[in-house]
Amino acid sequence: MQGVDQRMKVVVALALAVPLSLTGCGLLSAEEELLIPVQAGELASDPGTGLTVLPESERGEPLNFTGVDLQGESLALNDSRGHITVINSWATWCAPCRTEMPEFAEAARTFEGQGVTFVGINVEDNEDDARAFTVDTPYRSIVDKDGTLLAQIPDIPPRSLPVTVILDRDGRVAVQIIGPIVL
Repeated sequence: MQGVDQRMKVVVALALAVPLSLTGCGLLSAEEELLIPVQAGELASDPGTGLTVLPESERGEPLNFTGVDLQGESLALNDSRGHITVINSWATWCAPCRTEMPEFAEAARTFEGQGVTFVGINVEDNEDDARAFTVDTPYRSIVDKDGTLLAQIPDIPPRSLPVTVILDRDGRVAVQIIGPIVL
């Protein structure tokens, strides 16, 4: 993954590690091992980076929302069940979003066909600007002008951008990152 920022590598590693937590047998999950020191069953978080990793026992109900993408077609989150799903909220006017979008695009290309799906949530943007901004992005983005879809993700402060959420194969929130991934 030459060229992908180190923090993006951690995010993708977490995304790929999420399904390994299902094989725990009482040991630390793969996500927790990446964030040592974490005790089994504890919530792993780093308040300095906005990173929270939820142990399997702490994950809520699967996220289930449908929106319209930037091309005007329906996009249902349920369509990515069975895959790890990386959701990134962004806007063209958000400087950190603009910085990390190429990294997400590169990560999506790198992990294509490996059971990882990327989905964008475009917040409060002019759709023409958003379409132009994502012309080289290999994944779809849902239009969420009023933030109602983003508000359905638990524990995300209103109007937080960027936000990245990783869903496990069952569609449950496994990792939350509030703030930029690429520094």
